[in-house]
Amino acid sequence: MKPGIPLVKKSLFRIIYLPAILLLFVIEFAQAQRIIGYFPNYNYSMANASGIQYAKLTHLYYFSLNPTRSVSGQTTGSLWYNDPYSWFTTANFNDVNSKAHTANPNIKLFIVTGGSPGSDSDLSTRLQYIGSTPSVLNTFCNNIINFIVANNLDGWDLDWEFPDNAAARTAHQNLLAKMRFKIDSLKTASCRYYEITAAVGGGYTDRLTHTCWNPAHTDYITQTAINYLDQINLMTYDGDIGAAPCSFSSHQHYDLVTKAFTDWRSDYTIPASKINIGVGFYDNSGNDFNSIGNVSTRYNNATYWNGGSGCANMQAKISYIHAQGGSGTMIWELTQDNLCAGTTPACYSLLDCMYQYTQSTWGTWVAPTVSCTAPVDLVSFTGIAVNEGNELSWSTASESNNDRFEIEKSIDGSTYTKIGTVAGAGNSSSLINYRFLDAFNNTEKSYYRLHQFDADGKSTYSKTIVIFSTAKQELTLQASPNPFKDQCAITISGIKGDDTAQLIIYDLIGNVYANEIMEVGNGSYEIGKNLSTGIYVCALKTQEKTTHLRIVKTK
Repeated sequence: MKPGIPLVKKSLFRIIYLPAILLLFVIEFAQAQRIIGYFPNYNYSMANASGIQYAKLTHLYYFSLNPTRSVSGQTTGSLWYNDPYSWFTTANFNDVNSKAHTANPNIKLFIVTGGSPGSDSDLSTRLQYIGSTPSVLNTFCNNIINFIVANNLDGWDLDWEFPDNAAARTAHQNLLAKMRFKIDSLKTASCRYYEITAAVGGGYTDRLTHTCWNPAHTDYITQTAINYLDQINLMTYDGDIGAAPCSFSSHQHYDLVTKAFTDWRSDYTIPASKINIGVGFYDNSGNDFNSIGNVSTRYNNATYWNGGSGCANMQAKISYIHAQGGSGTMIWELTQDNLCAGTTPACYSLLDCMYQYTQSTWGTWVAPTVSCTAPVDLVSFTGIAVNEGNELSWSTASESNNDRFEIEKSIDGSTYTKIGTVAGAGNSSSLINYRFLDAFNNTEKSYYRLHQFDADGKSTYSKTIVIFSTAKQELTLQASPNPFKDQCAITISGIKGDDTAQLIIYDLIGNVYANEIMEVGNGSYEIGKNLSTGIYVCALKTQEKTTHLRIVKTK
């Protein structure tokens, strides 16, 4: 299943939906000590985005940007975002991206494509169609590469769950092959290290005997496909609980980690330094670690709530993967942690537990690098709102064959338009400062990037920056109590001016229970009495963004 919805939730969660001059590369494979955390778009809130301890992560994986749906099982290869049923919202992603890089300038940010079987409708069928249709495959991969470049990201993670037949196996391999070629070309063009990773089944690993879990987890992933990957994330937080040899007492049992690591390496040729083991921040019943507050007993025990990992369990798994020469750990998912600042025991954060133990026993992670001569050494790119418009500033430490910078702007963070050009210095070995004024800005929030061109036509993109022209109150969506037995109050704030927002409440197969237009200012909506026990999604949609919130009705 996807790193995302734990196995125990799986039955409930059914959301509907390169160069004239050859460059010599020296890659330093400092692969160990990774702490990778997934952030699911559907669990986005301002509190979650602000509460993550980004400085204690080496990698942040934003989940999930998938291909659009058209005819059932087909797609044009375009990317699906910014509607109530997609798993990606531009404004949410930009907020997390900004907060992560502000708190931790060295963090590596990845975009994820994927999801558990059935959770994003016919996603597996769409991925198979992409991998089997060359023109669509090229379009989809170009769109992912463009998104990585435009947002200053460090790689792409594929969570195809799972390529469960021979045709899907071939499509899966084709998709990774195409992305491998494009990622390597991007490395050459930008002199920067990018990676491709994949999440793979961690519960079933006996590929030949089929004794523990569904063979779809591994049977149709080829050795060739694995060779295209820089890293593999084992989803070792969804083990089977049943008869021997799979009689683990929890989905996240320590023995599951050792079994999965050993079996994957015996079934395939995989260097230990390519493997990250998965740890979950939830228990056997799917309850988040933070769902009832900071409970020191759960934190300090080896397990909590009949199977979820406590700090001691996390430390044991870190010790194991370290001793095996593995790469590190992968967390599903960050918003389930105690979202607090500081160290334990005051905070009782599982992420902090992992960070402190990794630092003391393993050391600090060092990112792989690519050594080559970049055409432009861009040392800064910033922007500020002034009376005359939005002022952009950037500086270069050196330039080689630099023809020009084209300034591109977007109002939605997705579609960019060229708004001006600034000539480059050609060749320089000293600091040069540049300035550009967007005097025609009339939007509250604007996205900017630099498109740098060499004299021979090759080009690279800068990171994206965001400028707010006026003070902005964030749109928020809250529910209290949550979980609830009878009803709860949905509270909305941040609608302003002449704005309205559409509030939609639907279950996990798409049945709509409320569809209201909320007016300016704050508002409240009572919900619950007409709902059966289960999980529901509240979507608050304005012209600018969509915010999602899960609510749970209990017996």
